[in-house]
Amino acid sequence: MLKTIQNNQIVLIDPDQEDKVIAHLLLELNAFVSVKTAETATTLDKATQYRERKAGRFPELISLTPHGRRKAYKLQDLKNWLENPCHYQQGHHQSSSNSTLDE
Repeated sequence: MLKTIQNNQIVLIDPDQEDKVIAHLLLELNAFVSVKTAETATTLDKATQYRERKAGRFPELISLTPHGRRKAYKLQDLKNWLENPCHYQQGHHQSSSNSTLDE
């Protein structure tokens, strides 16, 4: 249960619950995260992410710009991978692997 404090009709999130609330909101919004953030979350370095992506065992990067210079992972894709890294396969989840943000 989320503990909140109401003060003058403003709902404040309990500081002990803040990380959980932020994580939930980011997942709900299907936020994008950088390769560096993915390194922290998965403990896989950039080179290993690349090899696993090419083998179809790690989420695809999504182009955030028309020319593909800025790429990121969908947070939900990383969550799916973290839940079962040994059996993860690209394309078997909700997000499209070859899409761009502009489409």
